[in-house]
Amino acid sequence: MKGNQKRPYYGYGANRYMIGALAAAGMVCVVLAIALGASGHSTAIPTTCWVLAVILFAAGFFWYLAFGFVTDAGKTQRFHDSFVQQVDALWDGKGRVLDIGTGLGRAAVEIARRFPEAHVVGVDTWTRKWEFWGMSESGARKTAEIEGVSDRCTFVRADAAMLPFDDGEFELVVSSFAFHEVKVPDRTVLFEEVVRVLRPGGAFLICDMFGGRFLNAYRVQSMPQLVQRVRDMGVEEGQFIDAGRAGVDLGGLARFWRPGYLTGRKRARQSGGTT
Repeated sequence: MKGNQKRPYYGYGANRYMIGALAAAGMVCVVLAIALGASGHSTAIPTTCWVLAVILFAAGFFWYLAFGFVTDAGKTQRFHDSFVQQVDALWDGKGRVLDIGTGLGRAAVEIARRFPEAHVVGVDTWTRKWEFWGMSESGARKTAEIEGVSDRCTFVRADAAMLPFDDGEFELVVSSFAFHEVKVPDRTVLFEEVVRVLRPGGAFLICDMFGGRFLNAYRVQSMPQLVQRVRDMGVEEGQFIDAGRAGVDLGGLARFWRPGYLTGRKRARQSGGTT
């Protein structure tokens, strides 16, 4: 908390409201089913209300299992602590950093706050869908102001598949649970852009879900295949670190989606002897 007594908002409460809304709607359907059944209505209407109640309760339970971790302050803090620890292991804390899919800027601001010699650029599309959940460019800027790092954080509206930056512009590229939201035929193009904007020797840390359909979006069948595809782009030290092995348990359905970190470093010396 800063001297102005404000705290940054990261939008996690929206999921709690969604779970509550689904549960409340389910209760309304239960009440209607009981009331209509007692008043002598045909069984079709109360039965429909019961069916809707079951669907709504099931949807709320699924939402809780899938996204409940983002409303758990303890789990989210442990995740972000782990994320920054991974950053610290990859990078010396100096230079320009790119945060892809920055949202409300939590990763960007945290890196700027913990590494005073860094300048962080956060990019996002901030579409209307995300603005509905409170994710906006103005919100990211406000987050940086509250945390006192607005002079070292820049926010740019951009597409992760076509980054508006020169080759070799950043010392570090990070992303936190954003790649799975990008709709492209083959998501490995996102890693191609990451490698392109990194300087030789620069590192990247991409945290996302890499299980099932999330992995299939990279046109591979296994994580070793994806790691190899990324290495073939001119990356060394490429590896996948499962979130559980890193000490982060998001619980619910998240563990089945295989969250984790894909990290690597752009080769300092490319083929042909150039650096």
